[in-house]
Amino acid sequence: MRDYRFVCLLLLAGCASAPPPRQLIDARAAYNEARLGKAAELAPAELHMAKMSLNQAEQAFQDDPESAETYTLSYVALRTSELVKIQAETKAHKADLDQAQRELDRLEAEEITRTRSELARTRSELASERQAREAAEGREREALQRLAQAAALSVKEEPRGTVIVLPGSVLFTSGEYKLTSEAQTKLAMIADTLRPQAQSHEIVVEGHTDSKGTPSSNQLLSENRARAVMEYLISRGVPHTAITSVGIGQVRPIADNASSEGRANNRRVEIIIKPAEAR
Repeated sequence: MRDYRFVCLLLLAGCASAPPPRQLIDARAAYNEARLGKAAELAPAELHMAKMSLNQAEQAFQDDPESAETYTLSYVALRTSELVKIQAETKAHKADLDQAQRELDRLEAEEITRTRSELARTRSELASERQAREAAEGREREALQRLAQAAALSVKEEPRGTVIVLPGSVLFTSGEYKLTSEAQTKLAMIADTLRPQAQSHEIVVEGHTDSKGTPSSNQLLSENRARAVMEYLISRGVPHTAITSVGIGQVRPIADNASSEGRANNRRVEIIIKPAEAR
């Protein structure tokens, strides 16, 4: 009886000392790595299944370390734990991508909101500027209309701008370019109207003659008359930086030079107030 017990103890000692298979060692390590990683948070159900698989392998090892079942269950436990780790990493990566997408969506929404706000503000500013410009243009037109009525002058709108026409007979004596007293009175009124507009407009004084005389003498006379008008306007406060003069001579008649009335119409000075966008 004592011999039988001794043999059993030897057998048990031999079983207890048998080393676990490599697959079981790797399965234990794989499970611990998964457990200590993100699997406990992101894949708890899968981690539990890996633990159950490892327990089966451990039980098979306890029952029979050298059995085929021990090796098979250890291999299954190893692959199960490795799969759990991969699943957890995949979920973590997807979570990172989802977070990045949410952040991108947030930034895009903020950018869209900011762009819309800036666009609305720009539209409002443009509308305000347009209203202010239209109001200013309306005041300028009213001022020129009052000027035309008060000074009995012709004021007309042309593609080149607003044109004030002054008959030469009102401004100068025949063949001269010295301003008459009546001319100075009318030009003083014109200067009062032009001063506020000079900041945003270009003013050009053009001198014109009829066809009597030589072209060269008419050209010189038109230049002198235009310059005389310009200098007087400057003396009345129109900024010199906003006004220029030019002689056109006889080459741009508005009436037939064959008649005295036509020639009188051609002898003129035109003051052109160019639109602001033409500057």
